[in-house]
Amino acid sequence: MERQFEIPSLRPSGVPAPGKTMKTFDVIDTMRSGFVNTRSTLTARHPLEQSEALYEFNEQKIRLGIANKISGSALPLGIQAERSCAAKIGRLPGLTSSRLHFEVFAGTDETITIEDVFDAPSPWEEEPQFGRCNNTA
Repeated sequence: MERQFEIPSLRPSGVPAPGKTMKTFDVIDTMRSGFVNTRSTLTARHPLEQSEALYEFNEQKIRLGIANKISGSALPLGIQAERSCAAKIGRLPGLTSSRLHFEVFAGTDETITIEDVFDAPSPWEEEPQFGRCNNTA
């Protein structure tokens, strides 16, 4: 149980170079894998690229590890349970959820990200269309 909340190493492990998706007759499946970048198939990615991709995951593991060392394993288990419950909360099918509870729990409710700026506008942000009203006069 103690191994679960261990503080992870910040040094990234070796990343294997991405391989090609081959189909019959050794033809690269461009529709599924995209265009082949020769540099990405020959060289491994930079270690900082992997570190940046896993930043939030590593930060969460470090916080859980610190909480485990300070107050025992009950606190990290409770935090993980609440985080998983907050991630599952949604609306009915077809309606998009704002995921406010998860954002407040993760601490990202006050940060402005690219999704906040360039996301689709909410229905209440659009201007009303008065031309479609029922005009009987």
